[in-house]
Amino acid sequence: MKSLRHFATSPLRHFATSPLRHASHLVTLVLLALASTTANAALIVNVEGVRGSGKTTWTLSGSSSADFSANIRTSAGSNGFLWGDTTRIESFRQSFSDKTTIGRNSLFAVKGLAQVTVGSQTQTITHIFLSPNIFFGDEFGIRVNTSLPYTKGASSRWSGRFTLDLDISNFKLGSYNSDGFGFSGTDVTFNFKETTSVPDPSSLALLGLALTGLGFSRKLTSVRAKA
Repeated sequence: MKSLRHFATSPLRHFATSPLRHASHLVTLVLLALASTTANAALIVNVEGVRGSGKTTWTLSGSSSADFSANIRTSAGSNGFLWGDTTRIESFRQSFSDKTTIGRNSLFAVKGLAQVTVGSQTQTITHIFLSPNIFFGDEFGIRVNTSLPYTKGASSRWSGRFTLDLDISNFKLGSYNSDGFGFSGTDVTFNFKETTSVPDPSSLALLGLALTGLGFSRKLTSVRAKA
């Protein structure tokens, strides 16, 4: 009976006498879980634009790891589909609109700064590769300033924000996945979103002055009418 009472009460007594140690163990487990989630986070491509503006803003983020050895090519003479630096968006589902002006094997120059890192090497992304494919899924890829070879298992990540001379109307709005690049062992998520134009600060300032002048004019007219 004594041993049973000891078994029943000892865990509670142990926790009561060392709550800080249990709390620290719990925090450690949570941090390890978060670290694991971060390490396996997919690469993400967010594309936004005002319809009719002729431009889209692209934001790259996320991390992954290479699932085989290959090479990210430069823009020179690199048209065409290769698993190493190009991926198909939603196989058998089209992400480009029916009225897209994007032609086969098209390269669009990046205006801004975006980078891809594989292992210890980082290269600047110079072009985005796009190609409609009604049979296997639209193709998306990146090209860099200097050819970037990588090996299986190497960590990878990308970052940056840039614009392309490409209207948002070329895409079907929504979220799509791909099977991933060679340097991405996880799916890549593409998000296409239409936005509305926002006045710049100088335009807002002019609008404020105009409204102030209008108010002053009305007040002056009212004073003259009373006089």
